[in-house]
Amino acid sequence: MNNSSAVKPKQKVANSKIKVPVFFTVDDNYIPFMTITLKSIVDHSKKNIIYEIYVIHSGLSVESKRRVKAVTNKKNFVFHFVNVFLKVQNLAIRLDVRDYYTSSTYYRLFLPDLFPQISKAIYIDSDIVVREDIANLFNIDLEDKLLGVVPDGSVQIYPEFIKYVETVIAVDHKEYFNAGVLLMNFKGLRAFKFEQKCFKLLSKVSFKVAQDQDILNFITKGKVKFIDPRWNVMPLGEKVEDPYLVHYNLILKPWKHENIMYEEYFWDVAEKLNLKYELYGRMMLIPKELKEQDFLGIEMVKKLCLAEVEKVDTYYAPIYSQKDIIERRNRQNLFEELSFKNMNYPHHGERQAILDKIVEYEKAGKFDQDVENDPPYKPITVEGIDFLRKKPHNKFKSAFANWYSFKYFNHLIDKGQIIIDGYEGVHNLKEVTTGAVITANHFSPFDSIPLHKIFKQVKKNRKLFKIIREGNYSFPGLYGFFMRNCNSIPLASNLEVMRHTLNAIDTVLSRGDYLLVYAEQSMWWNYKKPKPTKLGAFKWASKNNVPVIPTFITMRDTGALDGEGFPIKAYTLHILPAIYPKSNLSIGENALYLKSENDKAWKEVYERVYGEKLTYLCNEDK
Repeated sequence: MNNSSAVKPKQKVANSKIKVPVFFTVDDNYIPFMTITLKSIVDHSKKNIIYEIYVIHSGLSVESKRRVKAVTNKKNFVFHFVNVFLKVQNLAIRLDVRDYYTSSTYYRLFLPDLFPQISKAIYIDSDIVVREDIANLFNIDLEDKLLGVVPDGSVQIYPEFIKYVETVIAVDHKEYFNAGVLLMNFKGLRAFKFEQKCFKLLSKVSFKVAQDQDILNFITKGKVKFIDPRWNVMPLGEKVEDPYLVHYNLILKPWKHENIMYEEYFWDVAEKLNLKYELYGRMMLIPKELKEQDFLGIEMVKKLCLAEVEKVDTYYAPIYSQKDIIERRNRQNLFEELSFKNMNYPHHGERQAILDKIVEYEKAGKFDQDVENDPPYKPITVEGIDFLRKKPHNKFKSAFANWYSFKYFNHLIDKGQIIIDGYEGVHNLKEVTTGAVITANHFSPFDSIPLHKIFKQVKKNRKLFKIIREGNYSFPGLYGFFMRNCNSIPLASNLEVMRHTLNAIDTVLSRGDYLLVYAEQSMWWNYKKPKPTKLGAFKWASKNNVPVIPTFITMRDTGALDGEGFPIKAYTLHILPAIYPKSNLSIGENALYLKSENDKAWKEVYERVYGEKLTYLCNEDK
């Protein structure tokens, strides 16, 4: 009697605890990384919650199971090892496998039916570090949606991926989600007959690019809830403050490559499990050629995307509804906008004409007018412009645009198409502790690259926004994609757009971020002289009481020629001392003062480096 009454209250307390089911699907090869993910969950767990860890496999070794259990001895962690070999054995022929994907990547498709007693659960990949109590993810209300998801930023930057997602998966690329972190409504998925729909689909087609992730996106379209993007942050683009969960997706694995963003989180957990030196040692032994194959693999997948698009009206035709077909046709213009083929960069004859035009404009004193014939554009309106990237899908798009632009321009640097000699005055950037306006001379589509590279090193917790003109914001091709999405703020003829632009500038500077402005207002190709500046940049600095940091790039000819026969230039970025507004001057007076000091600083650098007095042809004619 007494023994019985002693047991019952204890059982009652246990049943009253919240249970959070968390599913992993792994094989023996991924156990070290799964234990790191699990350890990060344990470190951020709460005592009053039961975490039920389901390890789904098709034949884990005894040693692998032991390693998983050894991560924690906390009593509120319960482990279930579920072998699904018999279930998938009959489906093996239908489970298409590519590259690093194995059949285990499909396991999440039939989890709801495999566990009918569970109503809701988390699925998580094993290349992840969790930095928040995962119960907080579990507690998100899915309402009537089937999944809680975050858009997959890795597709946002590649035109080939976008075209594949929009065309083959028939999903808006901004709503295509990553399946590495899923909050799953098991009960709703069973009622939806999700597993039956999956295998009905697999009986007709086999998605080649992202396989089960494509299946999930295709079947659950319109039935997902987009959650806080901090629950699936990838090491791309600008650093996200306080990520809840870091997902080392695709090739961005800190145990394979050095200098991966957020790698410190991974190595911190690895050290707690005494895995740091083992995994780091393995990484050091990976041949350079194998590491480079990762990046070649991305190129292969991009080609695969385009190859699958070509099959959309034949192989994939049986799976589309009439609605899918109509929506896809309505999005065709997007693919042309993001075409890699249309770079719109001048060729030899055009460049010579540009150089001649520069001489003509310098003689006439038309310093603020562009010399190149940019493509026509429509004036932009405020609709669709997220000036500070507040919306989740725009945050991801911006992050991936920044990441990919660095990869793209680093590739040009590696090929010798862009050469950076070095930097002068980096301490001048380090010493500024507030927001600031950075001015720069403008002579090439690539001239912001040296500044972006050093800014990323020196100001790791700050963002660099760039003011661009209306025509550039509407620019086609890859450069246009970068211009619109790499933290750019447009100037426009539309007054409503300008109002939003000025508000965005004030926000950027007041919160301690930086604003890059080409104060000359025009780009003259390979023009070495500083052109007279406009007042706008200095008004913004004066109004917000922040300094101006003048930067000026000097260049020299190298012995190499570009594809059009012109000398490739090597750049030196000069970062000059910050110029601060004076407390005794008005906003207008300070703007004139800042402008004057900026122009003097540019002139000094020009004359010192090139050893010649700054003069212009228009002055000589006079």
